Amino acid sequence: MLDIGRSIEPRIRRSEAISKVVGVVGIINLAVLIVLFYWIVIPSTIDIIKALVSVREVVSAPFVPVVPGVTIRGSSIPYFLVGIGVAIIAHELLHAVVALNEGIRVESWGLGIFLIFPFAYVKIDDEGFNKASFASKIKILSAGVLSNTVLALILIFAMNSVATVIEEHSVVVVYELDRSLGPQAPAIAAGLPTPSVLYEINGSRIKNLNDLRNYLSSVADKSVTLVLNISKFRGLFDDAIVEGLQEPELVVVSKPANMSRLGILVVEALSPTTPVHLYYLSRIFYWVYVVNISLAVFNAAPLIVTDGGRIVQELFKKYGMARIGSIVQWATVLITVLLLVVGFTRFI
Repeated sequence: MLDIGRSIEPRIRRSEAISKVVGVVGIINLAVLIVLFYWIVIPSTIDIIKALVSVREVVSAPFVPVVPGVTIRGSSIPYFLVGIGVAIIAHELLHAVVALNEGIRVESWGLGIFLIFPFAYVKIDDEGFNKASFASKIKILSAGVLSNTVLALILIFAMNSVATVIEEHSVVVVYELDRSLGPQAPAIAAGLPTPSVLYEINGSRIKNLNDLRNYLSSVADKSVTLVLNISKFRGLFDDAIVEGLQEPELVVVSKPANMSRLGILVVEALSPTTPVHLYYLSRIFYWVYVVNISLAVFNAAPLIVTDGGRIVQELFKKYGMARIGSIVQWATVLITVLLLVVGFTRFI
Protein backbone atom coordinates (compact mmCIF):
# COMPACT_ATOMS: atom_id res chain seq x y z
CA MET A 1 0.00 0.00 0.00
CA LEU A 2 1.32 3.42 -0.97
CA ASP A 3 0.31 6.62 0.80
CA ILE A 4 0.39 9.20 -1.97
CA GLY A 5 -1.35 12.03 -0.20
CA ARG A 6 -1.44 13.20 3.37
CA SER A 7 -4.07 15.30 5.10
CA ILE A 8 -6.14 17.59 2.87
CA GLU A 9 -8.02 20.42 4.52
CA PRO A 10 -11.35 21.60 3.07
CA ARG A 11 -9.94 24.96 1.95
CA ILE A 12 -11.92 25.21 -1.26
CA ARG A 13 -15.05 27.31 -1.36
CA ARG A 14 -18.11 25.14 -0.92
CA SER A 15 -19.83 24.44 -4.23
CA GLU A 16 -23.60 24.48 -3.89
CA ALA A 17 -23.87 22.85 -7.33
CA ILE A 18 -21.86 19.80 -6.23
CA SER A 19 -23.80 19.63 -2.99
CA LYS A 20 -27.19 19.76 -4.70
CA VAL A 21 -26.32 17.35 -7.52
CA VAL A 22 -24.90 14.73 -5.18
CA GLY A 23 -27.67 15.35 -2.68
CA VAL A 24 -30.50 14.87 -5.17
CA VAL A 25 -29.08 12.68 -7.95
CA GLY A 26 -26.98 10.64 -5.53
CA ILE A 27 -29.94 9.74 -3.33
CA ILE A 28 -32.21 8.96 -6.29
CA ASN A 29 -29.47 6.78 -7.79
CA LEU A 30 -28.97 4.97 -4.48
CA ALA A 31 -32.70 4.36 -4.06
CA VAL A 32 -33.04 2.98 -7.60
CA LEU A 33 -30.07 0.64 -7.10
CA ILE A 34 -31.41 -0.62 -3.76
CA VAL A 35 -34.75 -1.42 -5.42
CA LEU A 36 -32.88 -3.12 -8.28
CA PHE A 37 -30.82 -5.16 -5.81
CA TYR A 38 -33.87 -6.48 -3.96
CA TRP A 39 -35.79 -6.96 -7.23
CA ILE A 40 -33.01 -9.35 -8.27
CA VAL A 41 -32.37 -10.91 -4.87
CA ILE A 42 -35.83 -11.66 -3.46
CA PRO A 43 -37.25 -13.79 -6.34
CA SER A 44 -33.95 -15.68 -6.65
CA THR A 45 -33.87 -16.40 -2.91
CA ILE A 46 -37.47 -17.65 -2.98
CA ASP A 47 -36.66 -19.96 -5.93
CA ILE A 48 -33.61 -21.36 -4.13
CA ILE A 49 -35.56 -22.01 -0.92
CA LYS A 50 -38.32 -23.74 -2.90
CA ALA A 51 -35.72 -25.89 -4.65
CA LEU A 52 -34.12 -26.88 -1.33
CA VAL A 53 -37.46 -27.69 0.29
CA SER A 54 -38.65 -29.80 -2.64
CA VAL A 55 -35.22 -31.49 -2.92
CA ARG A 56 -34.82 -30.65 -6.59
CA GLU A 57 -31.96 -29.11 -8.50
CA VAL A 58 -31.21 -25.64 -7.19
CA VAL A 59 -31.74 -22.90 -9.74
CA SER A 60 -28.80 -20.72 -10.69
CA ALA A 61 -28.14 -17.61 -8.61
CA PRO A 62 -27.88 -14.10 -10.08
CA PHE A 63 -24.56 -13.42 -8.33
CA VAL A 64 -21.18 -15.08 -8.77
CA PRO A 65 -18.20 -14.37 -6.47
CA VAL A 66 -15.08 -13.00 -8.13
CA VAL A 67 -12.36 -15.66 -8.05
CA PRO A 68 -9.67 -15.14 -10.72
CA GLY A 69 -8.81 -18.44 -12.36
CA VAL A 70 -12.15 -19.97 -11.31
CA THR A 71 -15.08 -17.66 -12.07
CA ILE A 72 -12.98 -15.32 -14.25
CA ARG A 73 -10.46 -17.05 -16.46
CA GLY A 74 -7.76 -16.62 -19.05
CA SER A 75 -7.40 -13.41 -20.96
CA SER A 76 -10.33 -11.79 -19.15
CA ILE A 77 -8.35 -11.41 -15.91
CA PRO A 78 -6.15 -8.43 -16.97
CA TYR A 79 -9.18 -6.53 -18.29
CA PHE A 80 -11.07 -7.28 -15.08
CA LEU A 81 -8.18 -5.93 -13.00
CA VAL A 82 -8.16 -2.73 -15.06
CA GLY A 83 -11.90 -2.43 -14.41
CA ILE A 84 -11.35 -2.89 -10.67
CA GLY A 85 -8.68 -0.18 -10.61
CA VAL A 86 -10.75 2.36 -12.55
CA ALA A 87 -13.91 1.69 -10.54
CA ILE A 88 -12.29 1.97 -7.12
CA ILE A 89 -10.29 5.10 -7.97
CA ALA A 90 -13.43 6.83 -9.28
CA HIS A 91 -15.41 5.66 -6.24
CA GLU A 92 -12.93 6.89 -3.65
CA LEU A 93 -12.16 10.11 -5.53
CA LEU A 94 -15.76 11.30 -5.45
CA HIS A 95 -16.03 10.37 -1.76
CA ALA A 96 -13.06 12.68 -1.13
CA VAL A 97 -14.33 15.54 -3.31
CA VAL A 98 -17.76 15.56 -1.67
CA ALA A 99 -16.29 15.25 1.84
CA LEU A 100 -14.06 18.28 1.24
CA ASN A 101 -17.01 20.14 -0.25
CA GLU A 102 -18.98 19.41 2.91
CA GLY A 103 -16.15 20.81 5.03
CA ILE A 104 -14.67 17.51 6.25
CA ARG A 105 -10.95 16.86 6.20
CA VAL A 106 -9.40 13.98 4.23
CA GLU A 107 -6.75 12.47 6.52
CA SER A 108 -4.92 10.44 3.84
CA TRP A 109 -5.33 8.73 0.50
CA GLY A 110 -3.37 6.26 -1.56
CA LEU A 111 -3.11 3.25 -3.82
CA GLY A 112 -2.27 -0.39 -3.21
CA ILE A 113 -2.52 -3.99 -4.35
CA PHE A 114 -4.16 -6.75 -2.32
CA LEU A 115 -3.08 -10.11 -3.72
CA ILE A 116 -3.61 -9.25 -7.42
CA PHE A 117 -6.40 -6.72 -6.92
CA PRO A 118 -5.57 -3.01 -7.33
CA PHE A 119 -7.34 -0.67 -4.94
CA ALA A 120 -7.46 2.94 -3.82
CA TYR A 121 -8.52 4.35 -0.50
CA VAL A 122 -9.53 7.67 1.03
CA LYS A 123 -9.57 8.08 4.80
CA ILE A 124 -12.02 10.76 5.87
CA ASP A 125 -11.69 12.38 9.29
CA ASP A 126 -13.94 10.28 11.56
CA GLU A 127 -14.55 13.06 14.05
CA GLY A 128 -15.54 15.50 11.33
CA PHE A 129 -17.81 12.94 9.70
CA ASN A 130 -19.54 12.05 12.97
CA LYS A 131 -20.18 15.72 13.71
CA ALA A 132 -21.50 16.43 10.21
CA SER A 133 -25.19 16.90 9.54
CA PHE A 134 -27.31 13.95 8.45
CA ALA A 135 -27.62 15.46 4.95
CA SER A 136 -23.83 15.83 4.61
CA LYS A 137 -23.26 12.22 5.70
CA ILE A 138 -25.74 10.94 3.12
CA LYS A 139 -24.14 13.02 0.36
CA ILE A 140 -20.66 11.73 1.19
CA LEU A 141 -21.75 8.10 1.43
CA SER A 142 -23.82 8.17 -1.77
CA ALA A 143 -21.08 9.91 -3.79
CA GLY A 144 -19.01 6.78 -4.47
CA VAL A 145 -21.99 4.80 -5.74
CA LEU A 146 -22.98 7.73 -7.96
CA SER A 147 -19.51 7.85 -9.53
CA ASN A 148 -19.71 4.15 -10.47
CA THR A 149 -23.20 4.54 -11.93
CA VAL A 150 -22.15 7.53 -14.04
CA LEU A 151 -19.08 5.65 -15.29
CA ALA A 152 -21.23 2.63 -16.19
CA LEU A 153 -23.61 4.84 -18.20
CA ILE A 154 -20.70 6.49 -20.03
CA LEU A 155 -19.27 3.05 -20.82
CA ILE A 156 -22.56 1.93 -22.38
CA PHE A 157 -22.26 4.68 -24.99
CA ALA A 158 -18.53 3.97 -25.44
CA MET A 159 -19.14 0.24 -25.97
CA ASN A 160 -21.88 0.91 -28.51
CA SER A 161 -19.62 3.27 -30.46
CA VAL A 162 -16.78 0.74 -30.66
CA ALA A 163 -19.16 -2.16 -31.34
CA THR A 164 -20.56 -0.36 -34.39
CA VAL A 165 -17.09 -0.39 -35.97
CA ILE A 166 -16.13 -3.90 -34.85
CA GLU A 167 -19.38 -5.46 -36.10
CA GLU A 168 -18.31 -4.58 -39.65
CA HIS A 169 -15.57 -7.22 -39.25
CA SER A 170 -17.88 -9.95 -37.93
CA VAL A 171 -17.70 -13.39 -39.57
CA VAL A 172 -19.44 -16.72 -39.01
CA VAL A 173 -17.13 -19.55 -37.97
CA VAL A 174 -17.94 -23.24 -38.31
CA TYR A 175 -15.86 -24.57 -35.43
CA GLU A 176 -17.10 -28.17 -35.40
CA LEU A 177 -19.52 -30.57 -37.07
CA ASP A 178 -22.54 -31.70 -35.07
CA ARG A 179 -21.93 -35.44 -35.05
CA SER A 180 -24.95 -36.06 -32.84
CA LEU A 181 -27.00 -35.97 -36.07
CA GLY A 182 -25.11 -38.98 -37.40
CA PRO A 183 -23.05 -39.48 -40.59
CA GLN A 184 -26.05 -38.60 -42.76
CA ALA A 185 -25.94 -34.96 -41.63
CA PRO A 186 -25.44 -32.85 -44.80
CA ALA A 187 -22.25 -31.09 -43.65
CA ILE A 188 -20.69 -34.35 -42.44
CA ALA A 189 -21.58 -36.18 -45.64
CA ALA A 190 -20.04 -33.34 -47.66
CA GLY A 191 -16.82 -33.42 -45.63
CA LEU A 192 -17.04 -29.75 -44.65
CA PRO A 193 -13.63 -28.85 -43.12
CA THR A 194 -13.42 -27.23 -39.70
CA PRO A 195 -12.62 -24.77 -38.38
CA SER A 196 -13.60 -22.57 -41.28
CA VAL A 197 -15.06 -19.14 -42.00
CA LEU A 198 -18.39 -19.24 -43.83
CA TYR A 199 -18.67 -16.35 -46.31
CA GLU A 200 -21.58 -17.24 -48.58
CA ILE A 201 -24.27 -19.81 -49.28
CA ASN A 202 -25.37 -19.96 -52.91
CA GLY A 203 -24.07 -16.43 -53.41
CA SER A 204 -25.92 -14.99 -50.38
CA ARG A 205 -23.54 -13.14 -48.05
CA ILE A 206 -23.40 -14.52 -44.51
CA LYS A 207 -22.11 -11.76 -42.22
CA ASN A 208 -23.46 -12.96 -38.89
CA LEU A 209 -25.47 -15.70 -37.21
CA ASN A 210 -28.71 -13.92 -37.96
CA ASP A 211 -27.96 -14.03 -41.69
CA LEU A 212 -27.19 -17.75 -41.44
CA ARG A 213 -30.33 -18.45 -39.42
CA ASN A 214 -32.54 -16.58 -41.87
CA TYR A 215 -31.09 -18.32 -44.91
CA LEU A 216 -31.36 -21.82 -43.44
CA SER A 217 -34.93 -21.11 -42.31
CA SER A 218 -35.85 -20.25 -45.89
CA VAL A 219 -34.77 -23.71 -47.11
CA ALA A 220 -35.57 -25.74 -43.98
CA ASP A 221 -38.23 -27.93 -45.63
CA LYS A 222 -36.70 -28.04 -49.10
CA SER A 223 -34.37 -30.42 -50.88
CA VAL A 224 -31.56 -28.15 -52.05
CA THR A 225 -27.93 -28.15 -53.11
CA LEU A 226 -25.98 -25.55 -51.17
CA VAL A 227 -22.67 -24.17 -52.38
CA LEU A 228 -20.72 -22.92 -49.36
CA ASN A 229 -17.91 -20.42 -49.86
CA ILE A 230 -15.51 -21.02 -46.98
CA SER A 231 -11.91 -20.54 -45.85
CA LYS A 232 -10.13 -22.83 -43.44
CA PHE A 233 -8.07 -21.15 -40.71
CA ARG A 234 -5.56 -22.05 -38.01
CA GLY A 235 -7.30 -20.77 -34.90
CA LEU A 236 -8.72 -17.83 -32.96
CA PHE A 237 -6.50 -15.22 -31.33
CA ASP A 238 -7.83 -14.50 -27.84
CA ASP A 239 -10.80 -16.75 -28.74
CA ALA A 240 -12.10 -13.96 -30.95
CA ILE A 241 -9.99 -13.00 -34.01
CA VAL A 242 -9.43 -15.42 -36.90
CA GLU A 243 -5.76 -16.31 -37.49
CA GLY A 244 -4.02 -18.19 -40.29
CA LEU A 245 -6.78 -17.72 -42.85
CA GLN A 246 -6.34 -19.85 -46.00
CA GLU A 247 -7.57 -19.32 -49.55
CA PRO A 248 -11.35 -19.54 -50.12
CA GLU A 249 -12.79 -22.79 -51.45
CA LEU A 250 -16.23 -24.07 -52.40
CA VAL A 251 -17.92 -27.00 -50.67
CA VAL A 252 -21.12 -28.51 -52.08
CA VAL A 253 -23.63 -29.66 -49.46
CA SER A 254 -26.77 -31.60 -50.40
CA LYS A 255 -29.64 -31.07 -47.96
CA PRO A 256 -32.68 -33.36 -48.20
CA ALA A 257 -36.15 -32.01 -47.46
CA ASN A 258 -36.50 -34.12 -44.32
CA MET A 259 -33.46 -32.52 -42.64
CA SER A 260 -33.74 -28.91 -41.53
CA ARG A 261 -30.22 -28.76 -40.10
CA LEU A 262 -26.85 -28.96 -41.84
CA GLY A 263 -25.03 -30.39 -38.84
CA ILE A 264 -22.67 -27.49 -38.12
CA LEU A 265 -21.76 -25.80 -34.83
CA VAL A 266 -21.16 -22.10 -35.35
CA VAL A 267 -20.10 -18.96 -33.51
CA GLU A 268 -19.50 -15.36 -34.47
CA ALA A 269 -15.87 -14.25 -34.57
CA LEU A 270 -13.85 -11.36 -35.98
CA SER A 271 -11.99 -11.33 -39.28
CA PRO A 272 -8.20 -10.80 -39.46
CA THR A 273 -8.89 -7.26 -40.73
CA THR A 274 -10.30 -6.24 -37.34
CA PRO A 275 -8.38 -3.26 -35.86
CA VAL A 276 -6.68 -4.91 -32.90
CA HIS A 277 -6.61 -1.70 -30.86
CA LEU A 278 -10.40 -1.42 -31.14
CA TYR A 279 -10.79 -5.04 -30.08
CA TYR A 280 -8.69 -4.45 -26.96
CA LEU A 281 -10.55 -1.21 -26.30
CA SER A 282 -13.89 -2.99 -26.53
CA ARG A 283 -12.81 -5.56 -23.96
CA ILE A 284 -11.50 -2.88 -21.61
CA PHE A 285 -14.74 -0.92 -21.96
CA TYR A 286 -16.79 -4.06 -21.31
CA TRP A 287 -14.98 -5.02 -18.13
CA VAL A 288 -14.84 -1.46 -16.79
CA TYR A 289 -18.60 -1.33 -17.34
CA VAL A 290 -19.25 -4.70 -15.68
CA VAL A 291 -17.14 -3.85 -12.63
CA ASN A 292 -18.65 -0.38 -12.23
CA ILE A 293 -22.28 -1.45 -12.49
CA SER A 294 -21.62 -4.41 -10.17
CA LEU A 295 -19.83 -2.22 -7.64
CA ALA A 296 -22.63 0.36 -7.82
CA VAL A 297 -25.37 -2.21 -7.14
CA PHE A 298 -23.50 -4.03 -4.36
CA ASN A 299 -22.29 -0.84 -2.69
CA ALA A 300 -25.82 0.56 -2.70
CA ALA A 301 -27.17 -2.61 -1.08
CA PRO A 302 -27.68 -2.34 2.70
CA LEU A 303 -24.85 -4.69 3.68
CA ILE A 304 -22.71 -4.26 6.78
CA VAL A 305 -19.61 -2.89 5.04
CA THR A 306 -21.14 -0.97 2.13
CA ASP A 307 -22.05 2.68 1.66
CA GLY A 308 -25.69 1.66 1.35
CA GLY A 309 -25.42 -0.19 4.65
CA ARG A 310 -23.98 2.86 6.39
CA ILE A 311 -26.73 5.07 4.94
CA VAL A 312 -29.42 2.68 6.17
CA GLN A 313 -27.77 2.65 9.60
CA GLU A 314 -27.62 6.46 9.69
CA LEU A 315 -31.25 6.66 8.59
CA PHE A 316 -32.55 4.27 11.23
CA LYS A 317 -30.30 5.84 13.87
CA LYS A 318 -31.78 9.26 13.11
CA TYR A 319 -35.23 7.94 14.03
CA GLY A 320 -34.06 5.91 17.01
CA MET A 321 -34.29 2.53 15.28
CA ALA A 322 -30.63 1.57 15.01
CA ARG A 323 -31.40 -2.04 15.99
CA ILE A 324 -33.81 -2.43 13.07
CA GLY A 325 -31.13 -1.03 10.77
CA SER A 326 -28.72 -3.73 11.95
CA ILE A 327 -31.33 -6.45 11.41
CA VAL A 328 -31.96 -5.24 7.85
CA GLN A 329 -28.24 -5.27 7.11
CA TRP A 330 -27.54 -8.69 8.57
CA ALA A 331 -30.57 -10.23 6.84
CA THR A 332 -29.35 -8.81 3.54
CA VAL A 333 -25.84 -10.14 4.20
CA LEU A 334 -27.16 -13.67 4.83
CA ILE A 335 -29.26 -13.62 1.66
CA THR A 336 -26.33 -12.29 -0.39
CA VAL A 337 -23.95 -14.93 0.97
CA LEU A 338 -26.49 -17.65 0.11
CA LEU A 339 -26.74 -16.40 -3.47
CA LEU A 340 -22.96 -16.11 -3.83
CA VAL A 341 -22.44 -19.67 -2.55
CA VAL A 342 -25.06 -21.04 -4.95
CA GLY A 343 -23.53 -19.01 -7.78
CA PHE A 344 -20.06 -20.36 -7.00
CA THR A 345 -21.23 -23.99 -7.08
CA ARG A 346 -21.69 -23.68 -10.85
CA PHE A 347 -17.90 -23.56 -11.18
CA ILE A 348 -17.05 -26.47 -8.89
